[in-house]
Amino acid sequence: MTKAYSFTKTDPGSWQSPKYKEAVKKAIEILESNMYKDVLSEADFWQLTGKTKTGKTAYNGLIISHNGCLKINSVQAEKDRFRPECVTLDKDGYNGSLVYTYICQEQEIYEVGEVSRANCTNGYPYAMALKRCMDRVILKISRLAYAGIYSDSEAEEFKNEPKEEEVKAPEDPVDLSAFTVVLPEGAMENPRQALVDYCKNHGYNIMNVAKSHKLNNSSEPGEFLKALAELVANEEGTV
Repeated sequence: MTKAYSFTKTDPGSWQSPKYKEAVKKAIEILESNMYKDVLSEADFWQLTGKTKTGKTAYNGLIISHNGCLKINSVQAEKDRFRPECVTLDKDGYNGSLVYTYICQEQEIYEVGEVSRANCTNGYPYAMALKRCMDRVILKISRLAYAGIYSDSEAEEFKNEPKEEEVKAPEDPVDLSAFTVVLPEGAMENPRQALVDYCKNHGYNIMNVAKSHKLNNSSEPGEFLKALAELVANEEGTV
């Protein structure tokens, strides 16, 4: 009997990209292989999701934890393991980026791991840049990178950390009377994702938008909705 993995479960009516289907196939293959079956676990993988233009859930690939990458590296043959001596540091990367470069001619691997103020907001940029470099190398050597599987070190949004439930007071109704716009489909149900999708589709930098509207992980849905309404109004020239 075939085992049902959690990362294969999808919402009814959702869209599944070819890359997601390939990633699922590869993840199952590696989890059930003799080399990794006692090393990796189902919990090391989770889904990379988004929204389609019509508001349906979109499954775009799979994420593997940094810990999962370390597990993979630990059972590789010596010649295929990540080699720290192949890493160099560039503190003066493009536009202020911090870049670790990995060059190994024997493995035929050239890879980088970079961070900048735009893609890393935590207080340990060196660790994040090195993690990204290391994970990218490991995923290339194990061939997971070619099947739509990404490391959770690639973006803070990829994290799968459980959050404690907290009781919040009911949010006040959002006043959008100043905006005479039609919001994208699905905006009322998931304003945060709608804002992200709108920025991607219209060329806005989501980090700059979040900063200008003082948005973060603790912001209320109404705050994301108001920011979205302002962007739509600007795009339509109604403000």
